[in-house]
Amino acid sequence: MKTSKAILIATATVAVGILNAGRLQRGRTELAEKHHQETIELSREQHQQRLRLDTAALHQRLLAAIATDPEHCEIWNKGDITPEELANMVRVNRQISLNHLTFELGLTSPEKLLVQARSLMERPIVRDFWGKTRDFRSQESDGEATQTFIEILDREYAAAATEKPVVNTVA
Repeated sequence: MKTSKAILIATATVAVGILNAGRLQRGRTELAEKHHQETIELSREQHQQRLRLDTAALHQRLLAAIATDPEHCEIWNKGDITPEELANMVRVNRQISLNHLTFELGLTSPEKLLVQARSLMERPIVRDFWGKTRDFRSQESDGEATQTFIEILDREYAAAATEKPVVNTVA
């Protein structure tokens, strides 16, 4: 009886050990699979970010060409403004596009964007540009970050449009 009890206890101990080893292996496999999926997702996000950066770089180069090359300027001018005005509007677009990209990528906080938007809207040409293009930007926008960007610029545009010019009273 003693030998059979010992064999039974040993068998049970081995069985429990095998079950635990199986559970540990399944846990490791699940953890490895989760890590693999997270790595794939991170790779996708980095790839999308790289595509956004590359596209933004192409956009900036196109805007630079439009602003400086009369032939490009002529192609993109709808005829309602002078080439000089178009070049200046394109320069403003370059700055706003850069602000949008840094905000979308999370490099600029909403608070910092607010400061930047306020500074931009101090300039009449920026207000003129935003007034002419904000509806188009709203229509083409996608994503929460872009909507927030537009809302912040819209608020500062409205605030700047209602402000009275500061009169310097120092003689």
